[in-house]
Amino acid sequence: TTLFRSGKYALKLLENVEGLTLTLLTLPFLHSNFVASTIPLPNNGQTQWSISACFGDSAIDMFSVSDLAYIVPAVLNNPMLYNGYDIRVSAEKITLDEVAKIFADLFGKDVIYNPLTVEEMAEMDIPGAPAFAQMCQFLANEEQSSHDIDVTETVMFPRKPQLFKDWLLTHSDDPAFEKVGLALDGTDITSVAVFGATGMQGASVVKGLLADTRKMYSIRAVTRNTKSEKAQAIYNLDPDRISLVQADFDDAKSCQKAVEGVDGVFLNTDFYSAGMDLETEEQHAKNVIDACEASNTVKHLVFSTLESVEEMNRELDLGLDDIEDSSGKKSALPQFDSKARAAAYARTKKLSCTYVLMPVYSESFFELMAPEVRVDEETGEKTHVIHIPMGKKKGVREEGSDEEEEETRVMCMSVEELGPAVANIFDSYQVYAGHEIGLVTDFVTMSEAAEMIEDVFFSNNNKKKGKKEDQEETPTTPPGTPKKVEKKTVAKDTWVEKRDTHAKDLGQMFRYYSKTDAVKKRRSVAKTLDLVPDARPLRKWLEENRDNVLFRQKLGLR
Repeated sequence: TTLFRSGKYALKLLENVEGLTLTLLTLPFLHSNFVASTIPLPNNGQTQWSISACFGDSAIDMFSVSDLAYIVPAVLNNPMLYNGYDIRVSAEKITLDEVAKIFADLFGKDVIYNPLTVEEMAEMDIPGAPAFAQMCQFLANEEQSSHDIDVTETVMFPRKPQLFKDWLLTHSDDPAFEKVGLALDGTDITSVAVFGATGMQGASVVKGLLADTRKMYSIRAVTRNTKSEKAQAIYNLDPDRISLVQADFDDAKSCQKAVEGVDGVFLNTDFYSAGMDLETEEQHAKNVIDACEASNTVKHLVFSTLESVEEMNRELDLGLDDIEDSSGKKSALPQFDSKARAAAYARTKKLSCTYVLMPVYSESFFELMAPEVRVDEETGEKTHVIHIPMGKKKGVREEGSDEEEEETRVMCMSVEELGPAVANIFDSYQVYAGHEIGLVTDFVTMSEAAEMIEDVFFSNNNKKKGKKEDQEETPTTPPGTPKKVEKKTVAKDTWVEKRDTHAKDLGQMFRYYSKTDAVKKRRSVAKTLDLVPDARPLRKWLEENRDNVLFRQKLGLR
C-alpha cells in the first residue's frame, strides 16, 4: 500500500514537468509467489498438499511477471498514449480453490486451499510474513485493489496475458515443486502419432523423429488412406519404426483409436482438405484435441496452429477485408482463423500442449517466383522474367504505373526445419508445455527472395569453395542454365490473378504479411534458433537445394 500511495503521489507531483512522461504499472498477486511464500506444502505423510493464504473466498487478480517483457516495451514505444496512466495489470481473476484444483489436476496430487486469518498468516515461518499477510488482505479487497484485464490485454495485444494454468505448465519443472514433493511424471515420450503424416508438415515431423539420435521413436503415421502412394512412401522411410494408421478427421472415434497407446501427438489440419470451410477445419482439430484429453496415455500434444488474423485485424486496425469460405462464412483469413479458434479451445482442456506457428514455407518460393520464359524470335535466346508483387503504398513503382508501390516482406522458413523442432519439443516437453512458438528464419522482401534465387540458380558467378585456381574452372551452374534473367514489379492483385492457386486467400495472406510489425510480434528468429540451432536461413537453404530436380523444374531449368 505504501508503494501504491507513492506512485499516485509521483503522478501528481510530476504531471506538469515539461518533457517528462510517467506511467504507473500496478501489479496484482504474481504467479511466482506459488514457488515461494504460497507454494503448496505437504503433510507429514505427503498425502495432501495445502496452499495457505489469507485471501478468503475472494477471486483475486493474478499476473505473470514475465509478461512485463511485453507491457513495458508497449508503453515505451508510445509514451504519450500512456502518460499519466496507472495501468493496473491483470491476466485473470481466480480463487485459491481454483488454483489448488489446477495444481491437483497437473501433478495428480491432493492439493487443497487452506484459508488463514490475517493473524495466522502473519505468524507463518516465512520471510516477511506480517507484510505478506497485509498484502494478501489488501489484494483480497476488490474495492481497494481493482485491476483491469481488458486494459492489460489491449496493451499486450497481440500477445495474451499468461493465465495461471499456462504459467504452471511452463514452470512445472521448477526445483521448488520437486523439493516439496510435487513433480510430474518424467517418463520420456517414445511413441508419437503424427496426424497428416503424408502432408509437408507431417512428413517433416516423421523424418525429424526418425533422425533424432537421442531415442528410437515408434511412429504412427495417421492418414485417411493408408494405401496411397504418399502413405507408402512414408512407411518405407523405416518400416521397423513406422506403422500406418487409418483415421478420418470427421470421425471422432477413429481419432480416439489413433492416439490411444501413444505418448505424444503431432496435429496439423488442412483447410483445403476440409473443403475450405472454417468451421469444418476447426472441428477436425477439436476431434483430435478431445481424443488426446480423453486418452489414458497421451502426455503431450504439439499443435501446428496459426494466429487469429480476424482478431489482429480488428484490434490493430490492419485494414483487411473479410473474405468468405466455401460455406459463405466471413473471416479475415479463414485458414488462419480456424486453427486459431481450435488453439483457443485446446487451452481450455486438461492437456499438456505446445503451439507452433509456421510461416510461409521456403519451398513455396519456387512456385511464387516461378518465372515466365520468353524466347527471342530472332536469336532464340531465353529470358526468364520473375514478377515481383508490390503493394499500394510507398517504394518502387510498378512498370507503366505512376502509383508508388511498397514491397511485401514475407516471413519464411523451410518446412524441413519443423521436424527437428517438434523432436526437440517432445524431448523436453515439460519445458515447452503451454508455450506458443512462432517459427521463422527470415523476414524477406520478394525482391530479396528473387535476387537470392537468381544468384543461386541462374548466375554463373557462383563457384565451388576450394583452391583459388579451381574456382575459375568449376562453376556450380549446370549446363543449360540461362544467363539472362529479368525482374519486373507488378501490382500485387495482378500477380495473384496470374497464379494457379486460390487467389483470394493468397492475396489476403500477402496483405497480412505486409503488416510486418504485427506479424513479428508473434514470430521470433531468436526463439526459433534456440529451439533449432541448425535452422537454415533462406539463402543457405537455397544453396543446399540448388541441384534439387523438382525445384529446378519449377524454375524452368533442366
